[in-house]
Parts: sequence; C-alpha cells; structure tokens
Amino acid sequence: MNRRVYLFWSILVAIALLRIWHSFDMDIPDIGSCVKENVSGVGIVHTEPERKESGQIMLVRVLDMRVASTSESCGEEVILRVKTKLYPRFVFGDKVSFQGKLSAPFNFKSENGRSFDYIGFLAKDEVFFEIKSASVRKSDSDQSMNSGGIVSKIQSVLFQLKRGFVVNLENALGEPHGALAAGLVVGEKAALGKDLLDDFRLVGLIHIVVLSGYNITIVGDAMRRLLSFLPRVWGIVCGGIGIVLFGILVGGGATVVRSCFMASIALSADLIRRDYNVIRALIFSALLMLIENPMILLHDPSFQLSFLATAGLIALSGPIESKLTFITEKFGMRGIIASTLATQVFVSPFILYMMGQISVIGIVVNILVLPLIPLTMFVVFLTGALGFIEPHISEIAGYFSHLLLSYELFMVENFAKFSFAAIKVPIFSQWWVVGFYGALITVWFGVRRLKRM
Repeated sequence: MNRRVYLFWSILVAIALLRIWHSFDMDIPDIGSCVKENVSGVGIVHTEPERKESGQIMLVRVLDMRVASTSESCGEEVILRVKTKLYPRFVFGDKVSFQGKLSAPFNFKSENGRSFDYIGFLAKDEVFFEIKSASVRKSDSDQSMNSGGIVSKIQSVLFQLKRGFVVNLENALGEPHGALAAGLVVGEKAALGKDLLDDFRLVGLIHIVVLSGYNITIVGDAMRRLLSFLPRVWGIVCGGIGIVLFGILVGGGATVVRSCFMASIALSADLIRRDYNVIRALIFSALLMLIENPMILLHDPSFQLSFLATAGLIALSGPIESKLTFITEKFGMRGIIASTLATQVFVSPFILYMMGQISVIGIVVNILVLPLIPLTMFVVFLTGALGFIEPHISEIAGYFSHLLLSYELFMVENFAKFSFAAIKVPIFSQWWVVGFYGALITVWFGVRRLKRM
C-alpha cells in the first residue's frame, strides 16, 4: 500500500479509537428525581415495535414527561424503552400517551449464571430509562414522525410495506409457517415464540430467522440478477439503492448494516472497475459502524457475532473447502459444509463465553436445510408480494411455501429433541476468548506470510 492508503486507514482507525475512548463516559440525560416515580407523558414511537407473546416493546422519544402526582417535569427528548400490552398495536411514527413507573435498567444474570450487561445493551441505543409495564394509548393529535424529514417518511412507508407483507404471509400460511417465512425474508422473528426460537438456537439455525449476512447475500444476488437487463451503471446504482432500502425496511440491525455496507462497497468497486478486497471491506464497514456508534463494540452481540462469523468465512472457508474434495459440489454441499465449519470455529468460543452452550449438530442440520433456503425465500417473497395483488393467487404460491417451510420446521423441531443437540460449559474467563482469537490471528497471518515467501 502507498502512503496515501496508509494515511487513510490510519486516520480511520484513529477516529474509531477516539470515539470508542469517549464512549466510556456515558452522557446520561438528567431527568431530576423522576426515577422510581409514576410518570405520564407523550412521545413518538421511535422504532418499529417488537412484538412478543408477552406484549409489545418499543422505543419512545419523549416530547413531554412529568411525575403523575406533582407534575414535576422529567425533561424531554429522552428515549424510553416501553413495554405494554400486545393490543392495541402501535407502529413507527405514532404519537402516544403513556403512564407507568419509570426505572433505570440494571444488569442481571441469566439462568446459567452468566452476567448480562443490560445497561450497556440499552445505552448503545441511547436508552437509559424504561417503563416495564406501561399503559399506552395512541394520542388524538395528528403529530407524528411522518411529519418529520424525508428519512422518517421513507422509513414510515417501508415499515408500512413490511407490515402488509407480513400480514399477507400470515393469511396465506398460518402459524408458525407465516412467522418463519417473515423471519426468513424480513427478519420478523418475534412471532415464532420463545420455544421455537430456542429450538433454532439449539440446532444452530438461528441465523436464518434473524436476517443474517447469509440472507442478505441471497437478497443481494437476487437484486443483481433482477437488474441485469439494465445498463451496467444503472444496474449498479439501482442495486445499491435497493440494498439500502431493504436494510431500512428490515430494521437496520448491526448484521444488516454490516452486510449492506459490504454489498455497497462491492458495488462501488464494480462501478469504478476496481478489485474488491473482502477483508478490507469488512474492516472498513466495521470502522464506519464504530465511528457512528462506538458502543456496539462492547455492548452489541449482534455486531460482535456478525463480524466474527464474516471473518471466519473470509479466513477459513477457502482453506477448509480445498481440503474437502471428497465431498460433492452438487447443491453447493461442499461450500455449505466449509462455510459452516469456518463460522463455527470463529464464533464458538464467543458463543460459549456468552451463552454457555453451543450446538453440536449444527453442521448436520445446516447441510439438510441451507440448500433449500434460497428457493424458500424466493417462493415466500412471491407469496407475500402476490398478496398485494390477489389473495387467491397468493394462496397458490403459499402452498409451495408451506411445503418448504414444513420441511424446515420438521428438521428443527425433531433435531432439537436430541439430548446431545448442544453442549454446555461452566463459566470461564473472558481472557481465554481473547487468547484464542489472538492465537488464531497469529497463526493465520503466519501461514499467509509463509505462502508469500
């Protein structure tokens, strides 16, 4: 690399490190003596609510909040995490009135005794207070996020489209097939329920229902094929816009943002006819994300796992695949096994440290399920999209979607019943994880250097 390239990367790394350093001093909003008091207020639903069996969870940007008994002001422009009943349902941009006991979050331990930094997890989204059981109703006022800027209006339209798409899937497929279909295509996993989500984790397939980089890759490839009839430049530009809009539509989580960043970099390289270096793209994406929100480095498991899984694919999938010549390439079988092994090697220490268990049958289940995921996503997309045109036609496509989804659910539910589906380990020091990745990186760079000699 020449001096300009070194200077560019040095500046980028320095800015990211500076942002991370300053993130340790969290700027908690001053809300006076309102904590542990019953409060009432009005605000705007700041993100698309997450719906679970136990109710709705949403972030509310407060416009005005006061102690219910004294009318003492608690400040404004604070973001609250609010949990309320499942009905009535709220959407992004709604102006709502809320009541409940305001509290500060606290860290807790999981069932296996591992600590979870809940304070940091919420702080990464600038959330420092919550109402765990709130009474919420839609405000009579017409003011909403929709009256904001162009970005908010685009978000509102895309979220509305997503909600309609999910309803079409639910009508055509029923449950739990509709929930799995929504998870595959638009990352809507909450309706699957805790037990089924636990089964997906147990068999190592949770990545297909949380819209991982794997799903984004399938979507990106589909866009490329769909726009292949356009002139080269227009196809690349439209593809980039499509990826950004899809990222907004599905919520823009860390995994989605990282995947969209990398896809956009690849498209930009193609646009200016430059070679695409996937390692540099991953590092560049991570640095930009850290500059924008440095707290995700330590407090966002989605970002951490996404980065590790992608690094594993880049570093190990090729060498592993070259050793698996005895496995057929039909249906992409060799590549699936190599990718699964590569990601498992990279993420396993971190998952064991965080969760205390890891799937041991994940490779088998991935081999049996992943070859059908691109076809499933395509048929599910047709099912949801046709629902906007004619529900009866959507039901025809839904029949084929139902068959594929039934097979995938059958595999997950039955393999999860095996007593040896996952192994559990006791709590261990984080320094073992740091040492593992340090050793792995040292060996990888050492092997690359030997090959160049």
